[in-house]
Amino acid sequence: MQAGHPKREAARARADARGALIAAALMAAITIGAFGLLAATSHAETESLRLRLDDASPTKLFGASGGVYRRWTLDDVAPRERQSITWNGKRDGHQVPNGEYFFRVRDDGGRKADRAHSKGDRRFGVFDHRFPVRGRHTYGDGVGAGRGHMGQDVFARCGTKLRAARGGRVQWVDNQRGGAGHYLVIDGRGTRLDYVYMHLKGRAPLREGERVKTGERIGRVGRSGNATGCHLHFELWSAPGWFDGGHHLRSVTRKLRKWDSWS
Repeated sequence: MQAGHPKREAARARADARGALIAAALMAAITIGAFGLLAATSHAETESLRLRLDDASPTKLFGASGGVYRRWTLDDVAPRERQSITWNGKRDGHQVPNGEYFFRVRDDGGRKADRAHSKGDRRFGVFDHRFPVRGRHTYGDGVGAGRGHMGQDVFARCGTKLRAARGGRVQWVDNQRGGAGHYLVIDGRGTRLDYVYMHLKGRAPLREGERVKTGERIGRVGRSGNATGCHLHFELWSAPGWFDGGHHLRSVTRKLRKWDSWS
């Protein structure tokens, strides 16, 4: 449930904000036969995917739908010498499409690395958003369900972790006891959208003007303000911003369900 919002003065000047575009990734180490260790770790809190390779050259990154998105060649790799490769999720300077990717490692002769004794999964996902509620959840009222209801309710246990659906700059951190409760507004990087989180359990651990990354912890599900049950009330607003000349998006539920499907 979401009630009326406090009025805001003219928007503050916005600076470019960066956000991690990798929302999910492979977490386990992979042993590549005689070529040693291939390990990849990535969190939404980081901005790049990092690989550790032993005795593997060259390396290719494939999209699961086919096609090579990135290549690396490691020259003069000594036996058992650990190497590092970093990929920021971009191809020719542009973010790669959302989806699943995998790595392929070959030796100097072009032979594929033997993965018979590998551990984990070489596949990982690259996504530009992350579903904010990090626990079991159900969907409640959406846009237009009641007077002034301009977002989507997602019910979860009080205390369930919340993470930024998109990185950006924090615009507002405040408390409206009779309405939104503890709330947070983030100006999403490169989206021209404001991401609004309401009814948090306590004040968000962020400061206005602070930059956050996609998937960074921003608080916990609560029932502060005018709320019925523990839930996140989530809104998306167009430019120039939340209660600053923009308007709420009726597509918020569809977008949340999309993010939910992959993260």
